[in-house]
Amino acid sequence: MDNNKLKVTFYFLTLIVLVKWGTDIFLNTANPFALLLATCLFSWYSFVALSNPQTTKVNNTSNLVYPWIHAFVGIFGIFTATEELRKLWIKFSDYARYSDVIPQLKSQCNWFFSGQFPYQEVTEVGHHPFPVYMPFHWFPVQISNLLGIDVRWSSIIMLAIATGLSGFLLSRYYTKVSIKLSIPGMLLFALPLWAFVLEDEHEIALSLEGIVTAWYLVLAVGLATKNHIVITIGLIGAVLSRYSLLFWLPAFALLLWLNVPKRISILMWGSVILSVLVFFVFPFWVKEPNLVHRILDYYYGAADNSWLRPDEYTFKDGLSFNIHFRNWLPGTPIENKGLRTFPQVITELIICGLGVYFYQKKWKNNVDLYTFSLILLFFMIMILYLFSPMLFQYYLLMPLSVSALITWLVIVK
Repeated sequence: MDNNKLKVTFYFLTLIVLVKWGTDIFLNTANPFALLLATCLFSWYSFVALSNPQTTKVNNTSNLVYPWIHAFVGIFGIFTATEELRKLWIKFSDYARYSDVIPQLKSQCNWFFSGQFPYQEVTEVGHHPFPVYMPFHWFPVQISNLLGIDVRWSSIIMLAIATGLSGFLLSRYYTKVSIKLSIPGMLLFALPLWAFVLEDEHEIALSLEGIVTAWYLVLAVGLATKNHIVITIGLIGAVLSRYSLLFWLPAFALLLWLNVPKRISILMWGSVILSVLVFFVFPFWVKEPNLVHRILDYYYGAADNSWLRPDEYTFKDGLSFNIHFRNWLPGTPIENKGLRTFPQVITELIICGLGVYFYQKKWKNNVDLYTFSLILLFFMIMILYLFSPMLFQYYLLMPLSVSALITWLVIVK
């Protein structure tokens, strides 16, 4: 294994360690800096390793059975955590007592599939939260309803399906790689999940983050295999589950428009826009014109409370610079709360602009736009979260899983 592959693997593992155990190594005020450095180094060495890659032409994996083996190994990696997850489901059986996340998602799903409007106050939780979750985050909860199992298994099932799909598509596309690396490499996808199982177990037991992670993995594998249909499905799923890719979208749209036939861009973005209209705007927003305002109002209200009264789950976990921005921004926390998103927005816009500029001017001939967009996706989501004024640890399952896919690419190519 060459030097760049070792570095990427090392920084992938470092990211997991810093997310889950960083505050045991550093102070919670220092860990965001370490996490930022690891994010930058992982992204850079991945970029270097995947620029003009020399694919190892041994053990041709074009055999029809190999994609299924890769899919099976990926799913098996997720499956190895099921017994520990089952114990967590029992330990946190009364999840509504600890968090309103699952009650909101479960209520939205149940309301919708019983013919009710899914955006209304959840009265089973004491403070009656107004659900802020997008349709493709709560649609898959119906899997658990149909199977009659704990609602949290829907998240794990979605993650397993996305991991299996990733293995299948990666093996079909990269047919000239060593199966001695590519097959065991599929186990990398399970490491982020296992990290959440082993440490701060409530994060995985009190959320359904595997659903969001699954959609973003579909997008990531679409980019990795340059498959426009899979990319489009991934974009739709990502946009309609969590809009963490918000600032990445214009960068990818512009790169696509400048470097591929315009017909592809029109079909892709037309499909995304149509899906947003069909699955969110017409059935929900049109019926409740104040819906987006109510969602944002509830979210920003929660963010205000977190900013003014920092807690261990969104502030003191050492994952975001919010602990510093609260003091660095001018004025007291009450005075500067309106500025709390400025560092995040400005930084993301700068990265978006510089990414497009340098790709078009310097890197276009060294790395294809899909691989570049994949690395940029991971980088921009990590920066979005690192600079977020309110960050829950479980959010990071998704970018860590995307980084597992990138690490697989680096190792096998």
